[in-house]
Amino acid sequence: MSGGAEVSEAAMRIRAMVSYSASGTRPVQEDVALAAREKGVFIVADGFGGAPSGCEAARIACDSVKGFLEKEAGDLEATLPFVLRSYFSLAGNVLFNALIHANRKVNAYNKGRNIHEKGGASVLAGYIDGTLLALANVGGCRAWMLRDGRIMPELVVPRTYGRLLDSSHPGGGNEGGVPMMALGIADDLEPEIFEYKLHRGDWLVLSTDGISTDALDRVIMVEHQKLTPEQSANQVVEKLKEINLCDNIAYLLAIF
Repeated sequence: MSGGAEVSEAAMRIRAMVSYSASGTRPVQEDVALAAREKGVFIVADGFGGAPSGCEAARIACDSVKGFLEKEAGDLEATLPFVLRSYFSLAGNVLFNALIHANRKVNAYNKGRNIHEKGGASVLAGYIDGTLLALANVGGCRAWMLRDGRIMPELVVPRTYGRLLDSSHPGGGNEGGVPMMALGIADDLEPEIFEYKLHRGDWLVLSTDGISTDALDRVIMVEHQKLTPEQSANQVVEKLKEINLCDNIAYLLAIF
């Protein structure tokens, strides 16, 4: 990984990007999607704790990750006061530290609040360096790649109560979607890092746990139509709007 010029070049590889969020049948929207397309940065956060704490925790998490990545990405020295893992790329290390930084910010928000006033968030963040995709996951968010018209296995492993009981559990819905780790809960956070090689034509889907099988099927249907990237991104949003959601959702699609 090198300096800002190469980071900008990586961002230009994203031919289309779109986000979508909806509250479903829930009274409050606690899920957030945030991206900086030109920097190759994107985040989804699934807040919990009700209003306003869950909403604020998700917003703080996304803003903190985005701000850290925009400031520190491309600078090896930036990771040294934090944590440096020899088995991750520099992109993976910066992303790891971005979530550690965000966790501190959410914990600071919760400081001095009663237990019922605190908020937390599952977070899934992505960062692109050249053709390398680094993902950092904490909690119950989910990610998929569509390649050559086929859906690949999930890119991250949601850490939820449902998965603890049954490894085949999709992770969402009622108590099954309760995260086993999250920002804003403890200081000793350990984000999980996943790194992948991107191919031109890949579709990357990031979502909070409210996504359904029906939603993924609609994304695949749009991909098969072979529209332009911008047309495809807009069409996916229209398809998602047709679904009757039960839960909050924050969704992000990047087309390479």
